Amino acid sequence: MVGRTAPRLLALVLLLSPALAAEPPLLPLPLDRGATGLGLALRRLGVAGRVLYVTAHPDDEHNGVLVALSRGRGLRTGLLTLTRGEGGQNEIGAELFEALGVLRTEELAAIHAYDGADQFFARAYEFGFSFSVDETFAKWGHDETLRDVVKVIRSFRPDVVLTLPLEARGGGQHHQAAARLAREAFRAAADPARFPEHAAAGLPPWQPGKLYQGGVGGGPGVTPGPPPVIVKAGTYDPLLGLTWQELGSLARAAHRSQGAAQLKASPGAGEAAYVLVETDVPSAEAETDVLDGIDPSLPGLSRFARAEVPWLRTGLAALQVQAGTIQANFDPRAPQASARALAAFIGALRALRAEIAGSALPPVARAELAFRLADEESDASAALALAHGLAFEAVADDGDVVPGQSFGVKATVWNQGAAALRIDGVDLRVPDGWTVTTAPAPAAPDQQGEGIATSFEVRPAAGARYSQPYWGRNPRVDRVDLALPEHDTLPWSPPEVVARLRYTSHGVAATLDAPAVWRYEGRSGGERRKTVTVVPPLSVRVTPAVTVVPVAAAGTRRELKVAVRSNLKAAGSVAVRLEAPAGWTVSPPAVALELHHEGEEVAALFVVAPPARVGGGLHEVRAVAEVAGREFRDGYQTIAYDHVQERHLFRPASARVLALDVRTAPGVSVGYVMGAGDEVAEAIRQVGVPLTFLSPDDLAFGDLGRYTTIVTGIRAYQTRPDLRSYHRRVMEYVEDGGNLVVQYNKLDFNQLFEPPRAGGMSGQSPARGDSPFAPYPAAVTTARVADEAAPVRVLVPGSALLTTPNRIGEAEWSGWVQERGLYFLEPRDPRYAELLAMADPFPENPGDKRGGLVEARVGRGTWTYVGLGLFRQLPAGVPGAYRLLANLVSRPRATAAPTR
Repeated sequence: MVGRTAPRLLALVLLLSPALAAEPPLLPLPLDRGATGLGLALRRLGVAGRVLYVTAHPDDEHNGVLVALSRGRGLRTGLLTLTRGEGGQNEIGAELFEALGVLRTEELAAIHAYDGADQFFARAYEFGFSFSVDETFAKWGHDETLRDVVKVIRSFRPDVVLTLPLEARGGGQHHQAAARLAREAFRAAADPARFPEHAAAGLPPWQPGKLYQGGVGGGPGVTPGPPPVIVKAGTYDPLLGLTWQELGSLARAAHRSQGAAQLKASPGAGEAAYVLVETDVPSAEAETDVLDGIDPSLPGLSRFARAEVPWLRTGLAALQVQAGTIQANFDPRAPQASARALAAFIGALRALRAEIAGSALPPVARAELAFRLADEESDASAALALAHGLAFEAVADDGDVVPGQSFGVKATVWNQGAAALRIDGVDLRVPDGWTVTTAPAPAAPDQQGEGIATSFEVRPAAGARYSQPYWGRNPRVDRVDLALPEHDTLPWSPPEVVARLRYTSHGVAATLDAPAVWRYEGRSGGERRKTVTVVPPLSVRVTPAVTVVPVAAAGTRRELKVAVRSNLKAAGSVAVRLEAPAGWTVSPPAVALELHHEGEEVAALFVVAPPARVGGGLHEVRAVAEVAGREFRDGYQTIAYDHVQERHLFRPASARVLALDVRTAPGVSVGYVMGAGDEVAEAIRQVGVPLTFLSPDDLAFGDLGRYTTIVTGIRAYQTRPDLRSYHRRVMEYVEDGGNLVVQYNKLDFNQLFEPPRAGGMSGQSPARGDSPFAPYPAAVTTARVADEAAPVRVLVPGSALLTTPNRIGEAEWSGWVQERGLYFLEPRDPRYAELLAMADPFPENPGDKRGGLVEARVGRGTWTYVGLGLFRQLPAGVPGAYRLLANLVSRPRATAAPTR
């Protein structure tokens, strides 16, 4: 039985090889080109060791360690991140929840262009900050997430596993949950009785050699054990021209959505301590390296034979000698001189692989050796292309293509090196059902600097899947479902169109792949690229996403805008309509729009009116766009920044209408200072209050007295230097009778000027001293209440914020999502009034938290700090959040002299 299934198992194991796990960077970094790129690639030769790093969220990883292991030591290094960071905050835009997960997935891809690690994901959804491992397991599903970790261990097959601290106290218990799952998976992955479906899918059991805890992401509190092993990342690397930690800090700056645009690390600094917690190999009593007891060389692979096999050890030893000779003879002034030896190495490697495949070794040994040596051949082939100076790219003439639409791809190869080679051909790989037509190819180049181009015409299948995440949140649990299970654990589905160059060097055939890309200029200049993206002919979206209808106001009408983006090459007409619940009226019934060119967006305006007696709660209104007899009911959000590849997130073209008993005071108006990006301003408009966005000139020179209330967006004091500069003027507005509502800020609020972030791997500094932006002594803290259902006690029952014009009762605190609030204020002066108290049920976050809603009289006006997470509740359509918001913006302006 074992003998008959081994070839299939081997094929599937190779199919899931980490060589396919991370999409190659679309614009390779300079360090991966030329002689430097070749020198780094040669470090991987003769190195068969593998290390897997298991964390909970994007940014938990120690980036200097990843560089040290992958770039510095040439080890195959993987990073398993259990979530995509969906529950975090966004410091560069308005993306939250699933959209933020897409952005952070791409930020990790940008980071791995620097460190060379392979990225994997589990199916856990980050539901927000957690103070409880038990809560984390309950929401993620302990066994389901353990299954994911075991699957990655069985597919990546690491010798060493690194993870986060197991027992660190305090917040961020996702970290400890990830570490405990890694520890369980260390043994479970080797047990064939655990998750037997993996074996059926071609992933046999695997026992890693060692498991370590430590690094970053958990703070103090590592369980006592043997002395830690120090992984030094401050080592200077002459090929890189900087230390591994310095390169890691440059990589970490791609975590921009988490505010990690930090300064580069200083030379010499950087290390991480790891404590051994599980081992399956004999090692020294006092370890000095995480690979102690594990031979990462090619001869070390002979251990998989489980017996002495002289021909195998001899063959592996010969390959190791060849690899060492190539590395010793590397001359950065003549990279082409390495080509002949690399070709010979690949030839010898293939010969040994063929001998192993036809040998009498046990099937498990043959499969493991084939798996490891396939990686070695991949590394050698990459080095061979660099030695020749081969440049190969595939450029599409369209970046967004619709099913059935033809587009062109031009694949060009340049032989920039001095060593001769033969171009054997260029092919294009596309999904099943797509068609490719190849134009006649010119003569292949043999000489340095010559290049040829091969042109293709590609037509996607009529039913081609749109380019979008293969995963999607399951609304019933904090996990994601998979639309394409075959892509499970990958960061993204592989590119649809990939060109393959076939060439021969010194008698050895080799290949080089390049995804077809669309080239364009980024927002801040410079070239950007994205893989060919399949989009629908029409993308439809409705704004606002949530609109509010007061149940007490008969005859209320609301405007909804339906925007239609065309991805069609030809002009045409589109009919747009809304589908509303029974009894609602829509005017006009339909709108005809004209589309003239690709990329054009046109819009129709509708007025919807509920029946006289509309039931409270959320009601859905759907948009439909019809062209040439086809209906389109979805649209996509484009997630695009210059540091990541552009991606699309699809959503139904619908709006939620919240029928709600909500009132606002007459005559109020709001000036809004947008911060990092949120949807609170639109929610203010939806409750019927006029709103104006305030520019830097408005804060500096405008008549602030026009507004009864000024609201600052989330983290506005961090992202708006003009708000910091003109804060005194805003406070004069308050003293003269205005109302200022400050939504949550991070610890930067406690300092007059935001200090530059250090280049290390740590997070924000703790609060220091009183905030210069609070009217009286106070500071923002890291206090939060993570349980969205935590009971709320009213401390000042008569407060106008809780009674006028809407009475805030128990019902207003139901249905909240993710959390109650974060970065609460700590008042240090009796002139503040703390209006609410709430407490998490978790022992790691004990005691009442009272800084979620704090107000103070300042002159004739009021200053209010809101640590409650309204920015999450309002887009989710939480009724109580809208009623509380209406109260926050309904205070009248006190009679006063005009603002100076």
